[in-house]
Amino acid sequence: MSKDEVARSIATHGVETVKIGTPDIDGVYRGKRVSAGQFIDGCEGTGFAQCDVVFGWDIAEELITGIPLAVGSADTGFADILLRPDLATFRVVPWEPATAAVVCDAYDEHGEAVAQSPRTALRRVVDRARAMGFEPMMAAEFEFRIFREDQESLREKRFSDLRPLNPGYNCYSISHASIDDGVVGALRRYMDAYGVEVEGYNREHGEGMYEMNLRYAGALEAADRAMLFKSGAKEILAQSGCVPTFMAKYSDAMDGCSGHIHQSLWHDGKNAFWDTGAAHHISRTMAAYVAGALDTLPELFALYAPNVNSYKRYVSGSWAPTVATWGIENRTAALRAIAPSPAGVRIENRTPGADVNAYLGFAACLAGGLSGIDRGLTPPPPAAGDVYRSEGLPPLPSTLEHAVNLLEQSAVARDYFGDAFVDHFVAMRRWETERHRRAVTEWERRRYFEQV
Repeated sequence: MSKDEVARSIATHGVETVKIGTPDIDGVYRGKRVSAGQFIDGCEGTGFAQCDVVFGWDIAEELITGIPLAVGSADTGFADILLRPDLATFRVVPWEPATAAVVCDAYDEHGEAVAQSPRTALRRVVDRARAMGFEPMMAAEFEFRIFREDQESLREKRFSDLRPLNPGYNCYSISHASIDDGVVGALRRYMDAYGVEVEGYNREHGEGMYEMNLRYAGALEAADRAMLFKSGAKEILAQSGCVPTFMAKYSDAMDGCSGHIHQSLWHDGKNAFWDTGAAHHISRTMAAYVAGALDTLPELFALYAPNVNSYKRYVSGSWAPTVATWGIENRTAALRAIAPSPAGVRIENRTPGADVNAYLGFAACLAGGLSGIDRGLTPPPPAAGDVYRSEGLPPLPSTLEHAVNLLEQSAVARDYFGDAFVDHFVAMRRWETERHRRAVTEWERRRYFEQV
């Protein structure tokens, strides 16, 4: 959209406030609210000032200390960065009166893109794909749990013993999804009106659990939609007296929540992954992409599973992968090849949980796949049957600490994302593992309090 088109939309819809923000390192939509007039005046200028701490604190908004950071720390004086709205993302918020939202890119005072920004990292990889003649198309699907709680009750209960939206295990139950339509259906309808199309959704396995599948789009737009979906879901469900969680594993007694990534490369308006005459219709381009994604899965794993809690999902037989392998329509494999039609052929990366920062998960998928094409790799034979029962397959990292060490040493990560991003992300994830190392958990109290 042009500035004039945005101004007309603001006038047509009576917009008074515009939410401007950008993804932080964890994929949280961070920013501020400005008046519509202020937004129109500044939307094509140098940008709106924002403290760079959004790239320097952790998920709990605790300042990172004792670790040198190039942005977002006391060492930089918590200086301003500039948020420049991407007007293509401007949209009216249908559940909030007289309000619109926009996603921004982050720039420093010299007009350079902030290298540590997840949106910058994804842009960099998308540009690399385009230089190779491809347009990456992607989509996210999220499993998440909904509870009949609010911000106060969550804290009163210390995030435990929460009341789910619905009881029992009713996976794929049409009747139970219909019962919840006033809450979950409203979320889907609002998202569609927001320009974040939900292709379909269903009850999942466990109390209060749903899966929603977002429609595919260009990689950057798809990542924006994923971030806006998570942020919007929290706002919309609050109106029904509910809260969602996108934790990878909320409870050791319940299944984890996935954040699968669907992806394909297009060339001259056609899906480059399709070959009519090839086995399973998988083109050489797709085969090389699969090989690269598979080869880099361990070293880029921290971008798919960025939190300590992420690793609680990876249990044999849990629908989450534990080894680096791929298969044709095989949901026990880390990478699932799907080839129903020339337009629909794609790869589903089943590694990420719902806690994935979509910008970084998408960037990791593309970097791995493109590196496979660039190196002319060939994948191993696809796995058949139950991968969990196979032996001799390369294991995936089992802890965030292990994954971060692999990422730090990854030549592919440094090539595609740049040293500045990798060093910053590694430092922040090491901070996360250290915070966890010092934490005393409820599990430890239950296990050791009386007996030791």
